[in-house]
Amino acid sequence: MRVHSRTCIIFRRMDRGRAISEAKRFADNAYVAAHETILREFQEKLKASRAQLAARGMIRSGAALAETGRINGERITATLQARLDSLLEGYELHAVPLDEELTTQIITQLIGHRSTMLDKAVEANDRDPVTQRLVGSGSYRHVVESNIRISPSEMRAQIDRRRLMPKKTEASTSINIYHVTGHNNRWVTNSQDHSVNVVTQSSEQIFASLRREIESHVPVGDERTDILERLTALEQAQTSPSFAQRYTDFISAAANHIVLLTPFIPALTEILQKTLTR
Repeated sequence: MRVHSRTCIIFRRMDRGRAISEAKRFADNAYVAAHETILREFQEKLKASRAQLAARGMIRSGAALAETGRINGERITATLQARLDSLLEGYELHAVPLDEELTTQIITQLIGHRSTMLDKAVEANDRDPVTQRLVGSGSYRHVVESNIRISPSEMRAQIDRRRLMPKKTEASTSINIYHVTGHNNRWVTNSQDHSVNVVTQSSEQIFASLRREIESHVPVGDERTDILERLTALEQAQTSPSFAQRYTDFISAAANHIVLLTPFIPALTEILQKTLTR
C-alpha cells in the first residue's frame, strides 16, 4: 500500500508539473502577441502626443516629459496586466489550482518585470533627444512610476478573485454551464434556478460559425490566412492530444481579435478540458 501510495503521489506531481509547464507555454505565446500590440499602441500614442506638443511649441517642455512619462506608465501597466492575464488563463485552461506557492511566484515575477521595464524606460529617456535634458534619471523614474496603475496588492486581489470565483459561482442563484462533448453533440446552457436555455450545435457548426466570423471581420491578408489555417488545425485536432498546442497556436494568432473569439471561448475551453482528461 505504501508503494502504491507513493507511486500515486509521484504521478500526481508529474501531472501537475506537466500541466504547469503547458500553462506557462500557453501564457508565453499569448503574452507575446498581446505585448506586440501594446508596443504598437505605445508608439502611436507617443508619436501623436509629440506631434500635438510640437504644434503648440512645447516639444521641449516639462509637458513633453510629463506626457512621455504618463504614456510609458500606461504601457507598463498594460504590459503587466497582459502578462498576469495570460498566466491566469493558462493555469485555468490547464486546470492548475492557484495555490499560495503559484500566487507568490506570479507576483514575484511581475514585480521583477515591472522593475526591468522601469529601468529600460529610464534608459530610453536618457537617450531621447526630446526629454533627456529636461530632468534627471531619478526624477523621470518617479514620473513613470507614478503612472503605473497595478501594484502587488492589486495583482494578488486579481489572482484571489480568479481563484475564489468557482466557489462564489457554485453558491450563486444562477450558473451558466457550457458543455461540448465532441462531434454532433450539444452546447448546453443551464442554470440552478431550473430555467434552461439549450442551444443545439455540433462542434462542426461551432467551428463553421467561428470561421465565418473571422472571414467577415478580419481583413483579407496574411494575418487572416494564418488565423484560418490555425483554426483548421485546431478543428482537426479535436480528439488528439495535440489539441492543447493547436489551441495555444490559434489563440496566439488571433490575439488581436480576442473580442471576436470571446463568444466561442467556453465551447473551445470545454473541448480542451475534455481532451486533457482523456
